[in-house]
Amino acid sequence: MPMHGVPANGGTRGDVQAASAAGTHAPVSIVFADMDDTFLATDKTVPAGNLALLDRMGEKGVPFVPCTGRVWSAVAGQVLEHAATRYVVASDGAVVMDVRDAQSPRRLHLSALGRKRALALYERVRELPVTFDAFWDGKIYVSRRRFELMRGFDIPPYDRDMYLRYRTPVDVSTPRLLESLPNVERLTIFTGDDDVRARAIEAVAADPTLHYTYSNARNLEVMDAGTSKGAAVRWLCDHLGIPRTQSVGFGDSPNDLTMLAAVGDGVAVANGYPEAKAAATHVAPWTCDESAVARYLEPLL
Repeated sequence: MPMHGVPANGGTRGDVQAASAAGTHAPVSIVFADMDDTFLATDKTVPAGNLALLDRMGEKGVPFVPCTGRVWSAVAGQVLEHAATRYVVASDGAVVMDVRDAQSPRRLHLSALGRKRALALYERVRELPVTFDAFWDGKIYVSRRRFELMRGFDIPPYDRDMYLRYRTPVDVSTPRLLESLPNVERLTIFTGDDDVRARAIEAVAADPTLHYTYSNARNLEVMDAGTSKGAAVRWLCDHLGIPRTQSVGFGDSPNDLTMLAAVGDGVAVANGYPEAKAAATHVAPWTCDESAVARYLEPLL
């Protein structure tokens, strides 16, 4: 099975062809993929090539695992309901779900931020014009007053529409909202400008048990310091008894860095952030709109 894709160290396509003659790719036993701007096209649809890939993976019995910052229930239905998709790494790794039974999905693993730290962080940002979105059990909750701030932020339309669609605004204050939840997996804070973003980052950094990542220039994805996509990938591979050397992962943004490092072959798509390309084993020469995941994997399955 030939190695392909541009090496992250800046090698040329000729370098790859030469390397492929000297060795083969490890068997692919499980595939992890970020959703937005990686497996999904820019407009949030699933490219035809990637849908065909899922069919092939289902036939071969290779698990496909969405590895997303979204809550698990917000994974595109064509992906979530596909036979190849049994597990989902969601909420940036705070949750690992078994979704084989669509009527009774099971949480296998939880690495939560929790209500106490969420409330404390809110007190540090409450005067800032930011959203404060709490992820729990397949839903994203936000106080309606802060939900409405999103409409004024400079966010690409496809992203804004997706964010608004999957949030549940509630008519209570943020503290009351947080106190009403059984737990909090992670938080997202959206900011309208760089100064507010910098102040929100300072608020997160004030608690060393937290950390943040991001998937666009206007959001902060906040979680427990031990929570990440990479940690969840390692947990699931160990749980399934699959060597990580036999795993492939795809991503495009900073919230994918730990996942790209955790898998045997971390692949950044061509439209990815520079940080993702630098962290990847390979950079695919195709974008998310060109079915990069399918085109990279097809020769390996």
